Amino acid sequence: MKLPVFIARRYLFSKKKQNAINIISAISVAGVAVGTTALIVVLSVFNGIDSLLTEATDSFTADILVTPAEGKFMAADTALLERLAGEEAVASADVAVEEKSLVKFGDNLVPVTVKGVGPDYDAHNHISASIAGGRFALTVDSLPAAVLGYGIAASLKARLGTGSPVTFYYPNRRGGTSLSSLRSEAIYPIGIFSAQQEIDAKYVFIDIEVARRLFNTPGKISQIELKLKNPDDIGPFKEKLAEQIGGAYKVADKYDANRSFYAMMRSEKLAVFLILLFILFIASFNIVGSVSMLIIDKKDDIGVYQALGMTQEKIISIFRLEGNLITGLGAAAGLLIGTGLCLAQEHFGLLTLGEGSYIVSAYPVKVVAGDVLLSLAAVVLIGSVASYFPVKFLVKKIVQL
Repeated sequence: MKLPVFIARRYLFSKKKQNAINIISAISVAGVAVGTTALIVVLSVFNGIDSLLTEATDSFTADILVTPAEGKFMAADTALLERLAGEEAVASADVAVEEKSLVKFGDNLVPVTVKGVGPDYDAHNHISASIAGGRFALTVDSLPAAVLGYGIAASLKARLGTGSPVTFYYPNRRGGTSLSSLRSEAIYPIGIFSAQQEIDAKYVFIDIEVARRLFNTPGKISQIELKLKNPDDIGPFKEKLAEQIGGAYKVADKYDANRSFYAMMRSEKLAVFLILLFILFIASFNIVGSVSMLIIDKKDDIGVYQALGMTQEKIISIFRLEGNLITGLGAAAGLLIGTGLCLAQEHFGLLTLGEGSYIVSAYPVKVVAGDVLLSLAAVVLIGSVASYFPVKFLVKKIVQL
């Protein structure tokens, strides 16, 4: 064992003459431990929320979206659809007609985005997992049915099982400006889904043929939605597909379609991480105080080290190591506590959301190794900086060598 390490370890664990130094050292270790625990817990909670929202939105967002290069609608190219569905990386391919419309129920009128889909859409995208009331169906007793977002259903004050349809309106391009020139479809609400607030207040699902009739686009589609077998293939597959069909079609992925959502999640996580780092930086001043008092307390020992021929750099390294040991102990304790709490919550759901209709029963948490390592690296860096410069200054100025 190197001499500076041996001495620093002895100073940390042996009883000091001044009991206040022991207390400050313990407070320093506790402060670092609490900061490390907070970093790991908060980042894990954000990961859990991110995963929960991503899973909820994935059902409503295609991995790859193929749209017309110009205009809103394009002809349903059967050859292209079969080619895309036959790709090895593709799990499913669905066509959809998507357009804005007005929907009315009673005296309430709400703008919505109507999404006309085929009978296999739910089997490929698992919309049923987000159903909060009723069921996902495109027809009921041979009549057209609609599945409303929770926000839309609330705005319309529409209730399931009343036997009253909601009415969809869309401008007739060949008509005039009067109400009679609007195209309309009376559709019965059969289900209500709840995924994410922005989606719940936007989408209504109906049968694709009913949507074509409403929008007067027979035989046309507005997009082809692809689900991939492996999410890691999204980037490479998008680039490959864009090169092959990019001239006539636009190719986008789910990150392009929900850029604001993913950017918001990343920015919120980064902001909280930086705030906690700042708090940890303030807490690191305890390390400065502890090491400073130790230097003063061991002034006589420093004289002995000098007499034995120890250089100034060696003496500085002793107290730097003292600060690093305090940081290391606190970081290790925080790692064990933070990771342990998050893993327990992740696997056993110790903290529940209580009574109510929620997507999950317990607070979502997800431990990511990269975030844990990032937290440890940040704590160690802050601790090293907090102990290096003050120790160097104090040893040179306070203790005259």
